[in-house]
Amino acid sequence: MESGAGGVRDADGRALGRIELAVSAVGRWSESRHVRAEVARRAGCDLQPSELRLLEHFALVAPMRISDIADCMGIDISTASLQLRRLRSERLVERIRDESDLRVTLIAITEAGRDVVARVRAARRALLAEVFAGTDAAELDRAAEVLLRVQAHMLAGAAAPHV
Repeated sequence: MESGAGGVRDADGRALGRIELAVSAVGRWSESRHVRAEVARRAGCDLQPSELRLLEHFALVAPMRISDIADCMGIDISTASLQLRRLRSERLVERIRDESDLRVTLIAITEAGRDVVARVRAARRALLAEVFAGTDAAELDRAAEVLLRVQAHMLAGAAAPHV
């Protein structure tokens, strides 16, 4: 694998192809009905997948406007508002005023929301422990390091101003 001015170049495409395949497989696994149901059971959480994705998003970013949330998640503002309704009614997120512009309302995760996210992540880790039983810890650390680059890229996109 070579690295050039434009980023990583995989001479024959095999390494990036394997990564793409693996990331896709992990996404399908984590979004599969049986894994979602097992995570929900273990975490004691009955949120819809779209609601949980939003909640997990708020656990990673600063408070945001609903319009920015919709842009970031690639959904319509009305869809974001509907998904946020239950999170607000369960007191997992809250509306707060933007200190720099008091006319603006932001959405922020609450401590109860952080608790739900922590329980869901613990349940996922337990499932992953079963999947990777017997895998060397150093190998898992390297895989995590590489995959966290995907998250960093996603978060950089979420933080970028949308025009």
